[in-house]
Amino acid sequence: MPVDDVPQGIFNTALNAGGRLWLAGCWIRAALLAGMWITLAWMPADALPRAAAQLLVATAALLLAFAHIIPGGLDVIARLPGTGPLARHMSDTSGRATVDVPGLSEGLGAFLAASLYVGWFPISEMPVDVRSAGLTLAISYTWEAVLQAVIDPGWYSFSHPAGKGMRIFRYAIPLIFAGILTFVLLPWTTVDAQVPLPLRIVLSASPLAYYLAWAAFDVMLKASATSLRNSRNLWRWETWGHAHGSVKNTLVFLKQYVEDPEPDLEEIRSLVRNALVVVNEFKGQLIGGHVQNATGGSVSELWDSVQQALGSRHVRCVLDGESAEVRLSVTDYQIAQRVLPDLVSNAIKAGASSVDARCSVGGQPEEVSVEIADNGAGMTTEDLSDPRTSLRMLRARLTERNGDLRHVPNETGGTTVTARWRASRGLGPAGLYGAPGY
Repeated sequence: MPVDDVPQGIFNTALNAGGRLWLAGCWIRAALLAGMWITLAWMPADALPRAAAQLLVATAALLLAFAHIIPGGLDVIARLPGTGPLARHMSDTSGRATVDVPGLSEGLGAFLAASLYVGWFPISEMPVDVRSAGLTLAISYTWEAVLQAVIDPGWYSFSHPAGKGMRIFRYAIPLIFAGILTFVLLPWTTVDAQVPLPLRIVLSASPLAYYLAWAAFDVMLKASATSLRNSRNLWRWETWGHAHGSVKNTLVFLKQYVEDPEPDLEEIRSLVRNALVVVNEFKGQLIGGHVQNATGGSVSELWDSVQQALGSRHVRCVLDGESAEVRLSVTDYQIAQRVLPDLVSNAIKAGASSVDARCSVGGQPEEVSVEIADNGAGMTTEDLSDPRTSLRMLRARLTERNGDLRHVPNETGGTTVTARWRASRGLGPAGLYGAPGY
């Protein structure tokens, strides 16, 4: 089944949400359990050993629940003497809708905790308010633990689906729990009768709210999974549009030049460099999970792609800090995709060990300027019109965009080459090749 189908998306969303909900639930139960320990301060001294022993069961069960959800928790359990089988059992039941030892332990611990306040053998000497508060804490503890069982991600698992009996049991959990609470909260003794009747009714009926929580959880899962599917589909279409508009255009022109009766090798090399930059950018965008939007892209992103595509790790290539913040329109970005790798490549071929790049947008009319300064042997002005260099074709293309390519020797050695062209905002969507942008 494809991973973007809604049922699989529901399971993935349940896993992501379930982990956070379970951890939050553990902390909530820890707070409730702490409240029950505090009630021991109002119990007679001779009842404290029994009360502590009963609360220790819930405490140990809660620690198992924490170990189940905290990374590395099961490893800690496995290192304890004689707990290897328990750790394996907890690992095997993780992510499944089934009955496990931690769940049974929490149920037993909650029952023993509640029996301190009501039931057949409650502690008799205790203020009524403390008894009611302790009982509410114990029932709330149990309520929260059972809630985790009702919305456990295992119910939505594809690898280990719940059996028919377990699915029926899921629907019956609220009713069974409500029946157990009603039975436990009956006034079995005169001490039990001290708990107000309205509180008994509210606590006994509280498990029925699980149906509402369950329905809300399912709605959230379905909405999240549908939203994820729609976002993925939209991202795929945007990615396809970007691939079609950038990679295909470059390859189409490359094919035309290769099939020419007298192919221009420098133009082919230039197009190959451009294709490497585009493919490298495309890879980064796929890994990053986004595609270039309608506003174009930043010069810093393009500069990183140029460096990776040209393999210029042994040459000091630095982009001016202010230039890194410049954003280019879609068409200007496409032009820069060819200009930058060409100029940097020529500087490296001329023996440069240091290349400094600068890009700016401004002026009236608005122009884009790309400047490459290097410390290599450099090229002569005649090289710009030499048919054996890629700069000849590049200069011709820039001229079509009301631009130019200038070559100036540096006083300290090396060369500064400046490419400029009219910003695309006033010239329409045509790119450097004369092809429409994407």
